Amino acid sequence: MKTKHLSKNSWVSLSFTLLMLALVFGVNGIPSYDVLEEKTGTLEWFEEIGKRKNTLRFKLNEHDQMFVYHSVGGSLSIVKEALNKDGAALTIAYDPNDSDSAIWEFEDFHPVYQVISNGRLVKSYRSVAAKYNSNSDLAVWLLIAGLLSSVICFGIDWNVLRDGN
Repeated sequence: MKTKHLSKNSWVSLSFTLLMLALVFGVNGIPSYDVLEEKTGTLEWFEEIGKRKNTLRFKLNEHDQMFVYHSVGGSLSIVKEALNKDGAALTIAYDPNDSDSAIWEFEDFHPVYQVISNGRLVKSYRSVAAKYNSNSDLAVWLLIAGLLSSVICFGIDWNVLRDGN
């Protein structure tokens, strides 16, 4: 069978499968806790971005780095409340080796994996890691679904081609 005999469904399922394959094997996942650095300070500025305002960006007065907390970490409203508490002493654990910025932005935002406000653990590394890992598990299942749909679509295309000859 030649590529010109493949249906649009086959091409779409193959593209989806390749995308999921790249995600499953190309993304390093969450860094280990040993790699993270901690910074302590008070909030200088804060913003919510994204279509649904589900990404929190902020900066601490005492440090030059800027940080980002993604909704995939969970408990977005609790983290937002802890960050915005007036005069709160914040301690965050972030990945200094990772920058989560779009190519058209000229600032680096480092992903945050743990938040402590006034000595109270708001979001732990363990719970954030569990959320990220559940997303990775979903990607594996989507890869399997993509593989199955590709096999089915290729089988249908092959039967159509065989019946047409």
